[in-house]
Amino acid sequence: MTEIINELLSTTLQIGLFTLIPYLFFLFRKNKETTFKQYIGLNKPTKKSILYVLLVSFLFVIIGIGMTFIDSGIKQVVMEPPSITGKLRQMGLNANSLIILFMIALFKTSFAEEVLFRGFVAKQLIKKFNFNLGNILQALIFGAIHLFLFRYLTKSTIFPLVFIFIFSTVAGWVLGYIKEKYTNGSIIPGWIAHGFGNAFSYIIIAFLL
Repeated sequence: MTEIINELLSTTLQIGLFTLIPYLFFLFRKNKETTFKQYIGLNKPTKKSILYVLLVSFLFVIIGIGMTFIDSGIKQVVMEPPSITGKLRQMGLNANSLIILFMIALFKTSFAEEVLFRGFVAKQLIKKFNFNLGNILQALIFGAIHLFLFRYLTKSTIFPLVFIFIFSTVAGWVLGYIKEKYTNGSIIPGWIAHGFGNAFSYIIIAFLL
């Protein structure tokens, strides 16, 4: 129970911090007619966009899981602490580990990151530059942060880090593209795809491999 409470506090803190940045910019916006939910893209998406992101998410899951079989370095990184899947694997398959898994997958990582990166960073960069450059920049930032986190947490070799950077960057670009082109600016499909992909990957890597 203590582990669940600690993870709940950590998840709440991360969502709060990732939401605080766009909220501060929201307070000083020029357009005073939009709500904060509209500002970060928590609006109703199209049904087509949800189908698109689920297909994309499934493809990325296959690629990510597949790479754990191809490269032993990547497998070691994702199957040993302090990675998320490594910690879950160490806990074993039980009610507590599943609650923590879904908490991390659906809220701590996917929701918090979609609010910050697609709901705010992408929006600001696209507005400042243009769609193509802005979306590329937000994807590179997204990839770079994942690279630094994995480097800090795992001290892994170069190939897994390169793969993490490319994988995260491409995923960020695709989610940004779908958000701008198919979802009416909503981050909800990206959140669904991100959360589904994380949860499915965590379950397979932590408990089934």
